[in-house]
Amino acid sequence: MFQLTNQQTKINSFTPRMEKHGDENVLAGTMKCETTMHSGVLDIFDKGFRKLLYRKPAPGEQAQLPLGDHSDGLTALKLPCLKPIQWDEDFPGYTLAIQSGLALDEVLKLKDVELHGFSFEPLEGGSCTVKFALNFNQDGRTSGKLCQLIQETVEITLTPPPKNAELDQAA
Repeated sequence: MFQLTNQQTKINSFTPRMEKHGDENVLAGTMKCETTMHSGVLDIFDKGFRKLLYRKPAPGEQAQLPLGDHSDGLTALKLPCLKPIQWDEDFPGYTLAIQSGLALDEVLKLKDVELHGFSFEPLEGGSCTVKFALNFNQDGRTSGKLCQLIQETVEITLTPPPKNAELDQAA
């Protein structure tokens, strides 16, 4: 499953909104983020995904400094004119922790976060820009803090749901 641990991530936007939960209005929000990481992240979504987009550099080709471990040598773009690829799947049940930098000891934590809207842009050197959106319920205090973080780079940890929670959702 997709996960991030203390990953530098830019918050591109945050949109608060109200959702109906029965007769009750509940404050919710959508946050759009992007991060650049090792292209191995693509293997989480499909084992052949990375091999589709990357190749070993040709002899004499300038190899860029890679991000992370590239022991298989797949660091050159196979299809350099390809636009970012979108992945149409939702991933519910995540926990989100944001080290905001607003206060050094403060971490914003949200539970029951749904990830969706993934797009992947392969980069020379074997790294990949990953964009995604998160939907969640929150309170007004959290909403205000998230608004302050728009266009900022923060440290994010995304923890997937426990394995037994996945089985419960499939049933």
